[in-house]
Amino acid sequence: MTLTTTARPTTTWQNWGRTVRATPTAIVAPRSADEVCDIVRTAAADGRRVKPVGAGHSFTAIAQADDILMTLDGLGGLVHVDRPTRTVTLRAGTRLRAIPALLAPYALAMENLGDIDAQSIAGAV
Repeated sequence: MTLTTTARPTTTWQNWGRTVRATPTAIVAPRSADEVCDIVRTAAADGRRVKPVGAGHSFTAIAQADDILMTLDGLGGLVHVDRPTRTVTLRAGTRLRAIPALLAPYALAMENLGDIDAQSIAGAV
């Protein structure tokens, strides 16, 4: 697999609060776990670093990517519902604001949902 660059060298990423900026050499947007594995393997073989990024909500530089930025936006959605235990499995890029609609068909809901719902589930966890 060849890592294709979707970012120009002048593309600047910034976090939600606009307190951290980065100019990654590439932005990749996998849509499956297999694609994530391929990207990580290819980057490692090339001596490159991959930084997964959800909504970029953190006010720290934890999501600052100077090499390959992997957006989790293509990795959202509901994977599994366990009705007896009232638990669900969500993909890493699922935004908190999407969860109520995903759970409603199963008569489930979040007990508590913060007022900032732009975060990805991976970032919130």
